[in-house]
Amino acid sequence: MQRQLRVTVDGHTYDVTVEDLTNTGNLYPNPSTMAPPPSAPAPAPSAPPQSGATTPPPASGAVVASMSGVLVELLVGVGDQVNPGDAVAIIEAMKMKSRLVVDQSGTVAGIDAAVGEPVQAGQTLMTLS
Repeated sequence: MQRQLRVTVDGHTYDVTVEDLTNTGNLYPNPSTMAPPPSAPAPAPSAPPQSGATTPPPASGAVVASMSGVLVELLVGVGDQVNPGDAVAIIEAMKMKSRLVVDQSGTVAGIDAAVGEPVQAGQTLMTLS
């Protein structure tokens, strides 16, 4: 059975036709009659770690991106003094903005990334002296 309705969305009025499902029986499927979901393929075997292939730790004074994303704002500039807990940049990933906080004191000696460019987790964004 179809019904005509008038709805208003954001100040715009629309005439719509909807189907009434209340008299068609169970609206929810019976799990016992449903086909099982397809099984996931077996995971590929991972390659054994190669000796010496580890990522080197960041250089002393390096402030690195905590995640991959886009650098949307720098909160400090060259010559600015920062302390542990200070936010120095904002990275956006999956429509969420995260503040990058330093864990050491120092003076911003150089900035190695530009606003608007993509950054990778572990990439050096700035250096403290």
